[in-house]
Amino acid sequence: MKNLKYHFIGICGVSMSGLAMYLKTIGNYVQGSDISNSNLKEKLEQNGIKVFSVHDKKNIGDIDVVVYNFAIKSNNEELIEAKKRKIKILTRAELLSIISKNFKYVISVAGSHGKTTTTAMLFSCLNCANKYPSLHLGAQLKNQDFGFVLQKNQYFITEACEYKDSFLQLHSNIGIILNVEPEHLDYFKTFNNEIKSFNKFAQNSENVICINNEIINKKDYTFGDCYSDIYAKNIEIVNHKYHFDCFYKNKYFAHIELGAVGLYNVTNALSVIMACIILKIPKKYIIQGLKEFKGVKRRFEVLGNDEHFVVHDCAHHPTEIKKTIATFKENVGNKKILVVFQPHTFSRTKSLYNDFLTCFNECDKLLLVKTYPAREKYDKTCSAYRLYKNIKSVECNYCANFSLVVKKLLNYLQKNYAVLILGAGDIDEVAYRIRDILHQ
Repeated sequence: MKNLKYHFIGICGVSMSGLAMYLKTIGNYVQGSDISNSNLKEKLEQNGIKVFSVHDKKNIGDIDVVVYNFAIKSNNEELIEAKKRKIKILTRAELLSIISKNFKYVISVAGSHGKTTTTAMLFSCLNCANKYPSLHLGAQLKNQDFGFVLQKNQYFITEACEYKDSFLQLHSNIGIILNVEPEHLDYFKTFNNEIKSFNKFAQNSENVICINNEIINKKDYTFGDCYSDIYAKNIEIVNHKYHFDCFYKNKYFAHIELGAVGLYNVTNALSVIMACIILKIPKKYIIQGLKEFKGVKRRFEVLGNDEHFVVHDCAHHPTEIKKTIATFKENVGNKKILVVFQPHTFSRTKSLYNDFLTCFNECDKLLLVKTYPAREKYDKTCSAYRLYKNIKSVECNYCANFSLVVKKLLNYLQKNYAVLILGAGDIDEVAYRIRDILHQ
């Protein structure tokens, strides 16, 4: 993998930029292209990686390996040029698999929800134990520019994405499965197919830590309820954070104070504790790592000031949305809640349409933003505008552009609303614009 020339198509994605930085750090020439206006473009260039702002076959040049992600379509002219010239081509998932083989111990975190936070939480615990783990994440840690942290080559902790069976490229010493719900049905077609893929992921893992359910056949260790190997009791909220007593094999293990907010992170933390027990991490470092963990960007990221409470989260699945709204309500006191949501892909909206109609019931007002299409063509039958027309359980408005969204948000903040901005697309542009205005 060293002393090669790499070209990334779609280099400004969080995962892609992180993998690009890893290859640059270990001694390769790296360049890429991306039509997005991501702030990662500037950071990549500051680290010596050239980024083209258009996709053009001339960008390929004298390259040994081309890397692309699944957002890149087959008619991309750079991809066509690479095939024509018989240059080695890797998907993002294939590259991640190759990189993982440079480490002695691979821990992969899979699931329909919670992967990013749980992966980062485990990284925090191993860091506290001075294990110097390396990390691949589909987001940025709050103190890091990229989704890849390179330290020693003993432990590699990675988020494992199920889309298009990407996670089946990984062979893990420990595989964590947090949950399995209908997701990415544009690829899987049926929930049963998705379940089959998660079971294949389990088979590719030497040790499987799984939420206690009947879906996964291979479960070496379970977490969640009182019938599991590891579970929580005496859960309480202290200063907006969750505290609980952890029990392992029906015996008291430790009292845990979570640095991350949200009841769902109690369950995520249990899987982390189980992994640490397997890795023989001393208890004091597990406790310290979970307490000191402060989350990652776009995961319940607090952006407001003392007067205005604003949170941004990448929740884009109905289950995630409901859990995030519930957590938000725990933190806003008597304030009314405005939720801003940008749907992520037309196919997800279509496959979970009825759930999207009801998952916002607990907020006071809802503002829907034009759908982020990612890799898909416009589909009016499952657009954000059609959702707006059919949501009846909460007062709902629609915005087709970000300037209007910002204007409406500032108006609601003046009316003392708490604002929750949700979505995995480019809605973060709105979130950070609001942050900058409030902190002027």
